Amino acid sequence: MRIYTKPSVYWRILSQMLTGHWQKGDTVNELERVIENRIDVAHAITMPMARTAIFYAVQALILPGQKVVLSPYTIVDVVNMVICAGGIPVFADLSPGSCNVSAVEIERLVDDETGAVMVTHFYGEACDIERIAEFCKKRSVPLIEDAAQAFGVKVGGRQLGTFGDIGIFSFGMYKYVNAFYGGMLITNRSDIAEAVRRGVEDVTPEPTSRYLPKVLTGFITDILTWPPFFRVFTFRFFRWAYLNDIAVITNKMKIDVDPQLKRTIPDSYLHRMSPLQAKLILAQLDGIDAMQEQRVSHAKRYQRGLEDIQELTLPPFRGDGSHGYAYYCIACRDREKLVAYAQRHGRDMQESYHRNCAALECFDEYRSDCSNAEEMSNSVIYVPSYPRYPVTEVDRTISVIRAFFTSA
Repeated sequence: MRIYTKPSVYWRILSQMLTGHWQKGDTVNELERVIENRIDVAHAITMPMARTAIFYAVQALILPGQKVVLSPYTIVDVVNMVICAGGIPVFADLSPGSCNVSAVEIERLVDDETGAVMVTHFYGEACDIERIAEFCKKRSVPLIEDAAQAFGVKVGGRQLGTFGDIGIFSFGMYKYVNAFYGGMLITNRSDIAEAVRRGVEDVTPEPTSRYLPKVLTGFITDILTWPPFFRVFTFRFFRWAYLNDIAVITNKMKIDVDPQLKRTIPDSYLHRMSPLQAKLILAQLDGIDAMQEQRVSHAKRYQRGLEDIQELTLPPFRGDGSHGYAYYCIACRDREKLVAYAQRHGRDMQESYHRNCAALECFDEYRSDCSNAEEMSNSVIYVPSYPRYPVTEVDRTISVIRAFFTSA
């Protein structure tokens, strides 16, 4: 999977670093005002990462020891941030055949001890947010929207992240607005904005020692995924590692390889966004809609090419802007066989690295039976859908997937 960068970005970062301008200027405040105007929200507050924003969001909304109802199908640190903020995670299962949390399960689990509900618009696909927001409003339960993968995605013309009390976005390296690190917390509640700003006012600026290695990782990733180099070397190398089950190599493409419980937020999560990061984000905002249109176009092509294969579960196709398809994810019970077949036939498909956190040993004290999340964690496959992926490659990927089931 390619990241959303251009070669000029690295030159801009290097020149800003060398001249000492990367921590100078008022672009962080400018970015906050631009986001407020762009999505019509009262308060936008920059964050070092989306997971840090989750920590501050939970901390602002609940009393210590209250429950937070959330999806189990997410990265481990989303759950950790709830715990670090003093909450007790309560896992609500997914809707059948979906990667998004079930509104029915949320309604079943909310009780008098619930301090907040947190939903995730996973893979850029909107969950049943209108129903969930209406339920939370009736029960007077605060709602957090984790829209880390859904910046620019809308339901009924309304930006995801604005239906609840707090919305959260990510500008990390693999997001389609990429500042290598970075996040945003938005809210229409002044009391929340004041509490969050008090929490971040004394944190230190993003250090060079943390930021530069991330940029270097991005640069190396861009080289490795540059199409001519990728075809000749990178794909073949990782295909060899995957087909021979060499975990020390294949794990480089994953996160949460060694999930651990955190009860205290790490100091490295607590930094202010730099003016340079804000500049990078501002420069990318005008291209968001065009990129989403291309991802939706790819999704439509996959949908038409694969919808008759009964062994596959496809994401619902939405052409109304409510699904951004940050990843196009198919689900298959014979996932390993399908991915191996695709790899052998030159297709870059990857097993999902997301887990059912409700079944992880590190969260054993919060364990619950989430059978739908367990099924999806063992069956989801990432199929390339990024805007620069050629239509001809989409069609070849469809052909290889179809050939797998024909041969089977």
